[in-house]
Amino acid sequence: MASTSEKVTIALVGGGTIAPLHAQYLLSSPNCALVALIDPFPPGQNLALQLGVPYFASIQDLLRSSSRNPDAYIICVPSSLHVQVTEDILKRASPKAILVEKPFSTDSESGERLVQLARQKSCQLLVGHHRRFHPSVARARQVIERGEIGEITAISGFWTAKKNDGYFTFADWRSSRSAGGGPIWTNFVHDIDVLHYLTGTRVARVWAIETVSHRSHTHTSRDDLVEEGAAIMLQFTSGVVGTFIVSDNVSSPFGWEAATGDNPLYPPAPVKVDSYRIFGTDGALTEPDGTLWKYDAEIATKSGKELGWNVPMRREQLESSDEIPFQQQAEHLAEVVRGEASPRCSGEDGLNAVRVCEAVIAALKAKDGLPVNL
Repeated sequence: MASTSEKVTIALVGGGTIAPLHAQYLLSSPNCALVALIDPFPPGQNLALQLGVPYFASIQDLLRSSSRNPDAYIICVPSSLHVQVTEDILKRASPKAILVEKPFSTDSESGERLVQLARQKSCQLLVGHHRRFHPSVARARQVIERGEIGEITAISGFWTAKKNDGYFTFADWRSSRSAGGGPIWTNFVHDIDVLHYLTGTRVARVWAIETVSHRSHTHTSRDDLVEEGAAIMLQFTSGVVGTFIVSDNVSSPFGWEAATGDNPLYPPAPVKVDSYRIFGTDGALTEPDGTLWKYDAEIATKSGKELGWNVPMRREQLESSDEIPFQQQAEHLAEVVRGEASPRCSGEDGLNAVRVCEAVIAALKAKDGLPVNL
C-alpha cells in the first residue's frame, strides 16, 4: 500500500448522485487520496462535510489555496456541463489526468474540441464507463478473444426499467434531451460503450424508432422532451449487426442495474438475468449472467452428426470474480496518472459512444425509419 504522500491526489468536481460512489472508493483506495471536493451548491458542500474532505466552491478557490494542485480530477457535474467544466480545469490547472463521467459530452463537436484540448495540455482523458471494469464484461471479452464463440455475427441487448416520477422532479434536466436527459444519453450510452469494447469495433450506422409515450412532463418543452425509449438497429464497421430495446417506463429486470446489482441505489433481480446476447459462429454468450451456449461436440462425434441444430446444446455457467468496478476504476486512474497504464476508456472511446447516441437521437427526431450514418 502506498503511503499518504505517495498516493495519487484527486479532486472530485460535483456532489450529485454519482459523486458519493466515487468518493467511497477513492477513500478506501490504497493508491488514491481524495484531497478536495469542488461544488458551488449545497449538496457538494454537505458531502464534503460528511466525508471530512476539504471543500471549495470553485476550481479557482482550490488553486488559490495553499493546497497542492491535485494530480487528477473526476468530473461528476450534470451531463451538459461536462465539457465546460473539464475545459476550465484544463485551462487553469495542469492535471495529469481527468476522468469525465458519462456521457463524455452531449454533442460530438464539443467532445472533439475537448479531446484536442486535452492532447494539447498533455492530459490523459478517461471516461467513466465503469462497466469496462465489471467482472462479467472482462470475462466476456476473454471468452470472445479466445475464440470460444467463433466469429461474432450479431448482438442483441436491453436496457429496460421504470424510472418513477420522483426521478424527474428531483432534477429538471433529466426531462431535457439537450441537457443530456433521457435513457439514450443516460443509460444506452453505457451499453453502446460495452458493445464497442466487446466487439473491438464501433457502430457505423443506426436505425431507430421511438416507443409509445405514457408519461407527461409539464415543465419541459415538447421539442426538448426526452424519449421514453426506442427500438434500435445497429451496424458495426466489422459487419456485425445488432438490435437494442431501450425504455425507462416499463416494469422489467432486463437491464444492467437489475442484472448486476452493482449500483446500491437499485436492487438486483431475484434471479440471474441477462442484458446482452452475443451470437457467434461457434456459440452464444449472455451477460452479465455468464452463460455460454455451444453445440455438444462429444454427442456430435458419437452420433456421427455434423455440429448444428440437430445436435443438443450444452449450457456452461461461467465463473466470475468479485471485483468492484468503481474500485477498479479508481485504481486504474492512479495507474494512468503514474504512467503505468493507458486509459481503458479514453476520451476517444467516450466520444465514439456519444456519436452513436447522437445518431440515435437524430433518427428518433427524423421519424422516417431511414438509417443515420456516423
